[in-house]
Amino acid sequence: MSFTLTPLSAEPLDAYATLEELTTYFTGNDRATELLALTTAQKTSLLNQATRAIDCMPFRGTKYDTDITEGVPDQIRAFPRIIDDVTLDYNSISGLAFVPLVVKYACMEEALAIQQAGVGGRKQLQDEGVQSFTIGGKLSETFIQGVGNRALQSATARQYLRRYMGGVMR
Repeated sequence: MSFTLTPLSAEPLDAYATLEELTTYFTGNDRATELLALTTAQKTSLLNQATRAIDCMPFRGTKYDTDITEGVPDQIRAFPRIIDDVTLDYNSISGLAFVPLVVKYACMEEALAIQQAGVGGRKQLQDEGVQSFTIGGKLSETFIQGVGNRALQSATARQYLRRYMGGVMR
């Protein structure tokens, strides 16, 4: 599958994972060969999209920093978090909370899923309400109702984030 992503302008990286982390995470992984071959701008866009998708998920607890300065939240992203009055992923030496490694992994897996889905495909059909389709009378597929409306495309990313979710993920 060929993938072309042309950003309107150079988008700054605003994601849970860095480009270096993405490269390290997927180096040697055959399913990510096309992703690693993309330009820096394309990978940046995918990581940013993945981060926004993650931030749309219904996580338990609250953001670590809930302060608002001049009408803007100090912590824009969903992580780090406080769940059940416990600051997760807190460095007692530096006194700072940080984004958990599994969230970075989820971001990179979601970026890969977005890249592999490209434009169109099953997810877009499901999101548009298509319940089934047939090609030439020989191949047919029926979708599970509601699956296309999941915020994350990657099952692996959903598994990484499972511990932060409010209930059972399906």
